Amino acid sequence: MENIIRIEGAGRMDEGRGRRRLAFAGLFAFTLLLYARPSEAFPETFGDFSIIKLVAIGTLLAYTLSTLARGGSLTVMPIEFKMLLVITFLGIAFIPVAATPGDSINLLMDLFLKVVTIFMLMINLIDTRARLLTMMKLVTIAGTVLGLFAIASYVEGKFAVQSSHVGVRIAGVVGGIFENPNDLATSLVLLIPMAAALALNRTGVPRFFYYACCGVLAIGVVTTFSRGGFLGLVAMGAWLLWKLSRGRRFVGALAFAATITVFLAAMPLGYSSRLSSIFDKESDPTGSSEARIELLQRSSAIALRHLFIGVGMGNFHIYSIHEQRAHNSYLEIAAELGIAGLIAYLIMLFAPLRSLRRIEADRVDKRKKGLDRLGPPERRGTYYLAVALQASLIGYIVCSFFGSIQYLWFLYYPLAYAVALKQIAKTESESEVHDKSIEGDSGDSIASGVLWRSREQAAAPGRA
Repeated sequence: MENIIRIEGAGRMDEGRGRRRLAFAGLFAFTLLLYARPSEAFPETFGDFSIIKLVAIGTLLAYTLSTLARGGSLTVMPIEFKMLLVITFLGIAFIPVAATPGDSINLLMDLFLKVVTIFMLMINLIDTRARLLTMMKLVTIAGTVLGLFAIASYVEGKFAVQSSHVGVRIAGVVGGIFENPNDLATSLVLLIPMAAALALNRTGVPRFFYYACCGVLAIGVVTTFSRGGFLGLVAMGAWLLWKLSRGRRFVGALAFAATITVFLAAMPLGYSSRLSSIFDKESDPTGSSEARIELLQRSSAIALRHLFIGVGMGNFHIYSIHEQRAHNSYLEIAAELGIAGLIAYLIMLFAPLRSLRRIEADRVDKRKKGLDRLGPPERRGTYYLAVALQASLIGYIVCSFFGSIQYLWFLYYPLAYAVALKQIAKTESESEVHDKSIEGDSGDSIASGVLWRSREQAAAPGRA
């Protein structure tokens, strides 16, 4: 009887979760198309027809209709989404003062409003652990395929630029947001922690498969010869190992040092000289390192001159050197959207780190008390998910110092996963508290802090 009460109570608390299946299927299809990009990979077949736009519109329509039918609010409003709306508002508000209003409108209509829409769909539709894992598996496997193509391009010598100095730079196979080697490196860096979390949550062949994905993604980053990607890879890896080696920090530090040593010994020819240019611009024969420094100086000056009223979304290139991007997300968004845009961007980046840290600490506390072993098996992987998403965001924070990627998709998927995990963990904690109150009201004698009945309690007389 008590089990029935517990199930019915949990059912009431989970009411509405996992619904809107058609809209979630549309979100899944959109993400798959975002990575496959059939219109760019097969232009002769699709021409100007954009199947991804059709799927996005259909998904939004299905979500809106199902939400209105339920009578609920259209969206949740976490701080991350509020800051994203602030950035959107500033992008629209500065259109009249922009040197080229058309650039702002094009960026908003062609990319950023889509990002906002899909982000809103993700934080509302990814409302169960199964859905979160499904989306993470999809992007991990899709990214691994891109990594395999990157490795194949490098091995076969298919370089984007044929030059004695920069001929080793490959291009992404599908083009678009994955064509630029630096952007491709960033996208792969963000997926490595997710692959690691999926591996740690599985056993047997699936675990081996996701560890293999980690390896492919890491090698894919290296083949791009991206300096920002390399630094993001190191920062992400250090954070991940530090967190996962809790209680064995010395072993984790040794593992990280050994990994770096093996990498330095096996790095591709010419990669060391490119990495050294991060600290010594004279060692860069292409001059790109010196050009980046000049761009940083120019973007800093533009941001300071337009501290409160930015130059307008997508208008930085007009004030830049030779129409170039800033190659720094923080300075570029400050120049385009002013100090308010930069603050909103920083809050959006660091707020989920705080909530993920709380989830991590909560799970560590449960482990110390022995509660994590008593809970449902699917909840025991929450710690790994929280740590992995922290590492992804750390990787992005570092990579965005070396690329103008503030409006691209790379950030908003792990950011949405972090918001979803926070909401899922909150719902599960409320369910645990509810279960405990049901047990207490029924007169069961439960050890302090234990939320699930032991076998001995279940078998005790009078408790059937």
